[in-house]
Amino acid sequence: MADVRQIARARLAREQGYTVKDWGGRIPVAIVYPNSYYLGMSNLALQTVYQLLNAYPDVVCERAFYDPPGMGGRHPAPVVAMESQRPLGEFAVVAFTLSYEFDYFNMVQVLRSAGIPLYAHERDERHPLVIAGGACMLTNPAGVAPFLDAAVVGEGEEVIPNLVALWQDLLEGPRDALLGELARIPGVYVPQRPPGGPVERQWVHDIARTEAYSTVLTEDTELSNMTLIEVARGCGRGCRFCIAGYVFRPPRYRPAEALLNIVEHSLQHTPRVGLLGAAVADHPQLPELVVGAHERGARVSVSSLRVDNLEPRVLAALAAGGTKTVTVAPEAGSERMRQAVNKGVTEEQVLAGAAMVGESGAARFKLYFMIGLPGEDDDDVYAIARLGNRIKERVDAAGNGTRVVLSVSPTVAKPWTAYQFQPQWDPALIKRRQGILKQQLASGIELRTDSPQTARIDDVLSRADARLAPMLASMPDNSLASYKRAIAEHGLDAPLPWEGERPPWYVIDVGMTERFLLREMDKHERTRRTIPCPPPEVGCKLCGVC
Repeated sequence: MADVRQIARARLAREQGYTVKDWGGRIPVAIVYPNSYYLGMSNLALQTVYQLLNAYPDVVCERAFYDPPGMGGRHPAPVVAMESQRPLGEFAVVAFTLSYEFDYFNMVQVLRSAGIPLYAHERDERHPLVIAGGACMLTNPAGVAPFLDAAVVGEGEEVIPNLVALWQDLLEGPRDALLGELARIPGVYVPQRPPGGPVERQWVHDIARTEAYSTVLTEDTELSNMTLIEVARGCGRGCRFCIAGYVFRPPRYRPAEALLNIVEHSLQHTPRVGLLGAAVADHPQLPELVVGAHERGARVSVSSLRVDNLEPRVLAALAAGGTKTVTVAPEAGSERMRQAVNKGVTEEQVLAGAAMVGESGAARFKLYFMIGLPGEDDDDVYAIARLGNRIKERVDAAGNGTRVVLSVSPTVAKPWTAYQFQPQWDPALIKRRQGILKQQLASGIELRTDSPQTARIDDVLSRADARLAPMLASMPDNSLASYKRAIAEHGLDAPLPWEGERPPWYVIDVGMTERFLLREMDKHERTRRTIPCPPPEVGCKLCGVC
């Protein structure tokens, strides 16, 4: 315990902008990022919820992470909160932010280390209320539902006020009464109080009335000493594999003027600014925003761009701010597969963008592709290699030494996407197709691939039902050997373990109709495009969200 507290104090000493409150008379809430501090402190959702909760005078919110010495193994070291170095068991509420399904393994270890019973039905008034939010709760909370007293289905700005009001009244009372009232809050799923119908996702219709930017800065993180600013929420492109284009619909953009005011404020603390969002490149004022931030003295980075709307002045501003890598996502090598996934990017647009990036002098041009898409064949994989080689030719022609990096990942079908019912390709086939790329790509192109086995685990975690919880609980540690034993024992190692039954994620309602998703899969098979989703004020009724 002494070591983890020392590490927390040392990290806190290198931070600026954190909040410390006296616990007297306040509701203590621990927001837990179940992964390393290095990754977690670059997570804007964590920072946003931290600020939202600490804005309440009678709430004290502290952060916790899963990475102190001794973590892992059969007897993990306890997790303590950063600000007070108190163990999680002393908090009234322990709230996990779950952005990635792989963090489910760590969540189990965090609860164990804290001495908090894993299963919600084993907890009572002596234990913290355990809740979770984040993207995983929007796609499929069923797998970890037995561990949770409640799951937040939606965006924090809409749900947190009701949660805090309830905590103020009932948190110290009988657990049964608390759970019953939690289940009445829109956007809150209480597994022990099964809802009469799907729990509807809550979302902010006008994000201009909210703010989402990081206030806690540290060098000890992936995006060190950088103010992260959410410029857009949701994506309207509707790529058929991507949850951002489905469960975070509709696309919403913050006004450039308001964002530039945040940039000016952040410059008092750091010159580095990161513009984040599922579809930053689609912001209608992106050039004005990036150039305006640069003119105010900011060193600007952008999470990703679209290859079909790159602009030299944006690339120039990014380069001047020290951006080394320009990232885009063509997703597929052949025109056929790009049409099938609804990407809407032509090969000539990709090549024109490559030339522009080479001329900008960027150090790296990183491109994301996928293999194992529904209907894919070997020719589509060869097309990735051919396109990669042509991209390198265009980049090299500029003579600035820009390196080309291809990141090629196996497809993982996610709930609430067009591919939600598609079985995953056999890992042996994925491995063979990765081999094709290694053989066909020109020298000098850096190829990065994910393990097919890792993708298979991701698929199990993403689409599992409530049987996932006892599987996770049976693992003594997070090793691959423990996982293999557990998944075999619990019968989850099948392409679609819930097939023939109602999909487990239908316990929530993200707004889209099943008819729309089935139609999107049909359009995939016919390689037909769907028009981009307009802003909510337009009033489109195509998918059912607006």
